[in-house]
Amino acid sequence: MTNTEKPSPIEVWLHQGNMQITGTVVHEDETTDGLGVDSLSIRGAEREITGYFINQGYTPVGRWETTAEDRGEPVEVMRRFKV
Repeated sequence: MTNTEKPSPIEVWLHQGNMQITGTVVHEDETTDGLGVDSLSIRGAEREITGYFINQGYTPVGRWETTAEDRGEPVEVMRRFKV
């Protein structure tokens, strides 16, 4: 985000595939940004990303929602954040 952009509500999507977790931030205008994730598990990534966005001035809306599972384990999750 550049200094000229106003923060807006966002959705954060995390996806785990082949032992790697990737993240995508979806902005209100439907533009997206990649998001670096250091955690090795979805649960750890949820905590990592929630803490990051709280430090950036966002407030989580609701809980992380599982959108895809493999053998009962989440492989894709999503959460909304507001300014």
